[in-house]
Amino acid sequence: MNDRLQAVRNKMAGLNLQGMIIANPINIKYLTKIEAEGILLLTRKENIYITDARYMEYVSNIITPFDDIVVDDMKNISREDYENFFLFCENVGFEEKYLTYYKYKEYIRKFKINNFVEADEIIESLRIIKDEDEIANLKKACEITDKCFEMLLTYIKPGLTEKKIARKIHEYYLDNSERRILWCNSCFTEKIHLNHMLYQQIELYKNKISLL
Repeated sequence: MNDRLQAVRNKMAGLNLQGMIIANPINIKYLTKIEAEGILLLTRKENIYITDARYMEYVSNIITPFDDIVVDDMKNISREDYENFFLFCENVGFEEKYLTYYKYKEYIRKFKINNFVEADEIIESLRIIKDEDEIANLKKACEITDKCFEMLLTYIKPGLTEKKIARKIHEYYLDNSERRILWCNSCFTEKIHLNHMLYQQIELYKNKISLL
């Protein structure tokens, strides 16, 4: 299996976990490169990714034989299958920082889990150590951001609104990045410290502080 999955399993063994349910899309992408709805099960003997029919072809094209991941369509999984995934597993880990209480209770019932153990730290401790590809992506992101600010120095002028500048930033990232744009903003108001507020039709004027 791939190195990241093996590292998770090694940490699981040290914590006496015989299985783990991974539902956080960020962790799933980190471990498998999959960006599709679904959950990843690490059972005693297998790594299983459960998704629906819309993503089966995509997921099958992403994973490799080296990943050692079985892909299942959720519509083909019976109630008995769910109950048997963690059969003979005394302890099963879950992502306590991501899972809602509703899902927590649902998974205990659906998978017949004996002891559900907080295990978010397993993957978090791995993710903080960046490999060469991740470092290269971070450097590329910083380079794109620097160039975006250089572009803004020639674009921004009094009379432009928060909304227009935010749109310009968004367009720049769309044109210069292969990744999805999660969030960009501009703010001129006295509530500038609330950096997640929605941008408005407020105009920029000379000597006004702005957050980009």
